[in-house]
Amino acid sequence: MKMRFSISLLLLFTVQVYADCQPVAENQFLTNDAGVTIRDISYTPNNIFDLTDPKSFWLHEFANYTHTVTQPTVLAEDVLFRPGDALQLQELDETERLLRSRRYLREAEVKISHFCASDNSVIVNVSTWDNWSLLPTLDFSSEGGRSKSAFGFEEDNLLGTGNRLNLLYKRDSERSGVGFVLFSPNMFGKFWNGTAAYSNNSDGDNYQLSVNRPFYRLSSPWALGFEVDSTTEDVYEYDAGEEYNSFSRKREHAKAEFGYRLHPLSHNIHRLRFAIELEDVQFSANERTLFGLPEQRNLSAWWLEYELVRADYKKLFNIDSFNRTEDFNFGWQLNARLGQYSEQLGADNDALFWQLSAAKNWQLAADLFLLADARWLQRQFDQPQYLVSNHWQLIKQLDDYHSLAGKLSLDKGNNLFRDEPLYIGGDDQLRAYPSYFRSGEARAVLTAEYRRYTDWSLWQLLDVAFAGYIDAGKIWQTAEQDANTSAGGTLVGVGAGIRLLSNHSSRGTLIHIDLTKALSDNDNLSGVELRITATRGF
Repeated sequence: MKMRFSISLLLLFTVQVYADCQPVAENQFLTNDAGVTIRDISYTPNNIFDLTDPKSFWLHEFANYTHTVTQPTVLAEDVLFRPGDALQLQELDETERLLRSRRYLREAEVKISHFCASDNSVIVNVSTWDNWSLLPTLDFSSEGGRSKSAFGFEEDNLLGTGNRLNLLYKRDSERSGVGFVLFSPNMFGKFWNGTAAYSNNSDGDNYQLSVNRPFYRLSSPWALGFEVDSTTEDVYEYDAGEEYNSFSRKREHAKAEFGYRLHPLSHNIHRLRFAIELEDVQFSANERTLFGLPEQRNLSAWWLEYELVRADYKKLFNIDSFNRTEDFNFGWQLNARLGQYSEQLGADNDALFWQLSAAKNWQLAADLFLLADARWLQRQFDQPQYLVSNHWQLIKQLDDYHSLAGKLSLDKGNNLFRDEPLYIGGDDQLRAYPSYFRSGEARAVLTAEYRRYTDWSLWQLLDVAFAGYIDAGKIWQTAEQDANTSAGGTLVGVGAGIRLLSNHSSRGTLIHIDLTKALSDNDNLSGVELRITATRGF
C-alpha cells in the first residue's frame, strides 16, 4: 500500500510540474538574455530500430530485444547543465556534440520541450538513438596483395552503461595476436575516463593504462591525465611494396599532464598545458634483420603548450561520411608547444623542441567547403630534425546526392627517425597501391573523387553510396634509400566502387569495395585488383 501511494504521489507531482508549461517546437524562441532557467531535464533514450517503420522485420525486432538501451543515468553524465541553471543555448548544442561523439549513440537531440511562463523556466528533453553495440567481430580486408583479418567480440555499450569491452584476435601481414580493451568514458565521477588494454602478439606484448579528465567542454576550467603504455613489435622496411628488412622495436612511454583554462570570461578559449613525458625506444635484431638497426633513442622531456580555440560549430552532412550528422568547427584552432628533452629525465641529450599546429574550416559558399590543417615539428638535435605537414580538402556538393572532393597532402621532413619515415600507398596515401609501397622524407598526394549518395539501404543495416577516384602521388627518398632501393617517379592510380555504411553500428564503419588499377610499369601491379577495406571515412 505504501509503494502504491508513493507511485501515485510521484505521478501527481509530475503532472503538477508540467501543468503550467506549454510545448514548444524550437530552441531559438528564447535567447540567453531572457533570464530563463532550466526547471527539469527529461530523457528519451531510443532503441536501435524504429519498429513502427513498415520496412522493419524480425531481424530488427531481434536486435532491439537483445540490446540494452543506454541508461538515462549514463546520458545524464554527459549533460553539461543541471536543473536550476540559467538557460544557455550553446550548452544545449555542445551537449548534443558530446553525446554524438559517443560511439554507442547514432544521433542525439537536446531541445527545449516546454516553456513554463509561471516562473520563466523551461524543460529540456535529451533524446538519443542507440547504435548496435554488441558485435561479434568478423573482419577481412585485402589490398595490395596483403590481407588482414580479425575475429572476436566487441561491446561498446556494456549493459547500457557506455563502457567498452573488446576481446579480439587479429592477423595481418606483419603480426598476429590476441588482446582485450576495457574503456570507461565516465569513471571516478563525471568526465573522468579510463583505459586498460593488453595484447599478446606474435612479435611482443603490449599494454596500456590511463586515467584522464580531459577538457570535455569548451568552458572546462582544468584537465588532468596520466598514462603508461608499452609496445613491442616488429617493424618492416619496404621497397616497392616488398619487405626487404625487419627489426624489433620496444617503446615504453609514460605521461603526466595538467591543463588550465586562461581568461575564463573570454569569448575565445585559451588553455595552457604542462606535461612530463618519458619515452624510451630500443631496437633489436630478429631473424629477418639484414641491414642493421636504427639508433636507440630516449626522448624523455617536459613541455608547455598554449592552445587557442574559437568555437563556431556547424552540423554538416556528406563530408567525411554520409547519412550521418557531422560536427565541424569553423573557428580557428591553434597550438604552440615548447619543450626540452632532458638528460635529468633520462633523455640522450638536452635539446629544445617545438611544435606548431593550426586547423581551420571555411564555408566558401552554401555548397562549398574547405577543410585545412597544418603542423610543424622541430627538434634541435646536433643534426636538426623537422617535419612539416599540411592537408587541404575541398568539398563541392552538387546536390543532395552528388558531390566532388579534392584532397592535397604535402609533407616534408629532414633527418627523420629511420623507423618513422613518410610512406605512400594504402588507404590514406594512394589507394591503388599496397600500404608502405614506398617511403622517404618528402611526400605529395593529390586526389580527385566523385561521390554518389543514394537512399538505398540493405535491410536498414547498410546504406549504399558509390565513388570513383584518381590518385597521384610522389615520394622523395633519402640519399641512403636511393643507394639501397629502387627509385620511383610519380605514382598514379584509379579506382571505383561501392561504399556501405553500417549506419546502426557503433563502429560507424564504411566498407569500401573497389576495383583499382595502378598506372605503373611494375609487373606486380599490372592488373585490376579487387580491394575490400573498412575505414571511418568516405
